[in-house]
Amino acid sequence: MSEKKVLAIDAAIILLLSFLFIASVTIVAAGGDGISTSAELSYELLGDENIVHVTKEITFTNLDENTRYWQGYYDTYNYYIPDGAENIRAYDSSSSMEYTKGDGEFYIFNFNERMWYGDVFKFRVEYDLMVNQNTAVFNIWDNTDSATAKIIIPDEYEVYLNKQNCVVVPLKNMYVIDPGNLGMSVAPITVDLVRHTELNSMTETVKLKKKDVLVTVRYWDGEEQWAEHVMDTTSSSLVILEDLWGVAYPAGYGITITESSMEDTGGYGGLNNWSKGISLLHTSRDITLIHELAHYWTECCSFEQLWMDEGYANFYAMKVLEELDPLQATKELDRLSDIGADERNDGKLADWSTPSELASGYAYQTKLNYKRAFLLTYSLYGDVGMDTFRDAGVEFINMGHVDKSDHISIMESISGKELDAIYDQYL
Repeated sequence: MSEKKVLAIDAAIILLLSFLFIASVTIVAAGGDGISTSAELSYELLGDENIVHVTKEITFTNLDENTRYWQGYYDTYNYYIPDGAENIRAYDSSSSMEYTKGDGEFYIFNFNERMWYGDVFKFRVEYDLMVNQNTAVFNIWDNTDSATAKIIIPDEYEVYLNKQNCVVVPLKNMYVIDPGNLGMSVAPITVDLVRHTELNSMTETVKLKKKDVLVTVRYWDGEEQWAEHVMDTTSSSLVILEDLWGVAYPAGYGITITESSMEDTGGYGGLNNWSKGISLLHTSRDITLIHELAHYWTECCSFEQLWMDEGYANFYAMKVLEELDPLQATKELDRLSDIGADERNDGKLADWSTPSELASGYAYQTKLNYKRAFLLTYSLYGDVGMDTFRDAGVEFINMGHVDKSDHISIMESISGKELDAIYDQYL
């Protein structure tokens, strides 16, 4: 072979290796600029299997000018899969796809082919979300540029979504819900499903200072764990509430707590119906249950203004939670304190009343006033301390009726402090 031919072959090899090197090192991680993604999502509740089956059909389009002329390509996509997803599988039109767990709730899906400029790749991801026998709560969110979704629900379920104006199409034995446009810039949609069944009951007698109180928890089939937690929290909270108030459990009847849906509670986390018991939303946090238990004491004070009832109920719930679960109490304190300076002075709490249902039109102001009532009460506590609160609480209950001036005069006389600055900020 001549020397010229050898040089020509060597040059060709060098060019080929150079091209391969460029193609391999300029792979761009999918999910940046220059790509377009969309998805069609389906969430189907299979109640008999206790799962929500999720199907996501994703279209990935490479519009990246930097991948023209074989300068590079995409071969992965970082895609959101929620915590708790099981049986995850991915595939394109011809075969299955490999994936690995990335950061947080994102997975890295490997394409079965290289996506050069102008290429379109379609694939499907499926997984299951485990739910309870008669309740299901899950979020819908997607990190594509745009997405559409449908939610398929058996018609025996009650449905609540935190998004208004969803389209509902009734079909035979089910209905399909279209929540509207989704995508990266759209807030998650929470879907809350409940199937009402005959209620089961568990009971426990709680030994308190002056009497034994029968506590009954009523719950749907399959919700035993929920019921046991509610019972444990109730038993512990009643003992602590007696100590904090300095007053024995004041009601002359036992307590019944019923697992409830959003429709049952009118949108609130819980409702205390006194001798008829407490309706507790099945997704409520511990502080809501304790709040409703504290109302057995606030009711005996006959507070004239609502901020006293709700502020005290939240305050005592927080103090109980500090003993039961300090970490959770810290999170709740942060949540209740999370209002701006302008919001603190947004209307007078003295004029506050709650609507019978927490509909979207006044939900914001109602939730804000719950926080403001708590902050007023918590500010008083920070100034006068727990001993003053305990002594004042006994006075309030013995009075039988407490208006604003009564509240101020008793707190000031027991603490020996001038408290107008705190009251005036909120009232």
